[in-house]
Amino acid sequence: MAQLPEPQAAQDPVKWWSRSISAAPPMTLLETWMDVFSEVQSFLAERIRADVATQHALLHCTNPVDAQVIGLRHLHKLAEDYHRGAGRVTSLLHAVPGAASVLDE
Repeated sequence: MAQLPEPQAAQDPVKWWSRSISAAPPMTLLETWMDVFSEVQSFLAERIRADVATQHALLHCTNPVDAQVIGLRHLHKLAEDYHRGAGRVTSLLHAVPGAASVLDE
């Protein structure tokens, strides 16, 4: 009976991180991570603004149909924002040497 090959184990993040540090100059890594954290902070701030605006609109609506429309628009924008934000962070992370192979698995 033929044996199936063993599935490959997921790449160890610690080993990946240590290889990425040794493969790139420290300033490049630092700048890339600063860009990533800046993007995440901007994303979170924008999402909080959108949540507050939705709450404000819900508090001022006068019938259930308006509330439903506001809620559906909010969910649609939420999904678009997360999709766009994940794309931006992924593109920024591709600047880290070796990250593309881990991200694209």
